[in-house]
Amino acid sequence: MSEYNWEARDILSIGPKYRMDISNPQMGCNGADAYNSYSVNDSKDVTISALSEGGLYRIHNDRTIEIVGGNKSEGNGVDIVITGKNGDVTITAEKNGRIRIKGQNVMIEADEDLDLKAGRNINLNSGSGRILLKGNKVDANGLTGNVIEAVGGGFGVSVFANSFVGGDIVGKAFSMGTALISGN
Repeated sequence: MSEYNWEARDILSIGPKYRMDISNPQMGCNGADAYNSYSVNDSKDVTISALSEGGLYRIHNDRTIEIVGGNKSEGNGVDIVITGKNGDVTITAEKNGRIRIKGQNVMIEADEDLDLKAGRNINLNSGSGRILLKGNKVDANGLTGNVIEAVGGGFGVSVFANSFVGGDIVGKAFSMGTALISGN
């Protein structure tokens, strides 16, 4: 085990609620800390801001983090920018949290693919406007539903194609089966 250089370390403590630890040689997940700013309030809520020698900048807070920008902006500009220069940007709401994006107009833009994936439902609602799907090729695939029926049936209709069982009977049977499975 290599020896730590404790002489380079400085600890600045300003009262019982704030401390700055500079050049702590003890190794963490991403190397030693270049600096670590620690603060605690009367309720024992802790906030930490730190930079490691590996280049990781951390902000940890026991409660809410608020970022506000543009209070004096002229408008129509950009007030907050989050950029990942060479990797992903990940936003995660753990437990029962939701990720909410709200604005007068919301635009999601991708240079290549845009994937929406849900463990259950994807709901598209347009209050007084319309939902427009536009592309070189637009496909719909499913067991049942009005879109599937409009494009020729789906799985159930294709199974019974060219038989004496009509598509309307098959569609109703698959609708009933889906309702029973989902509990509706």
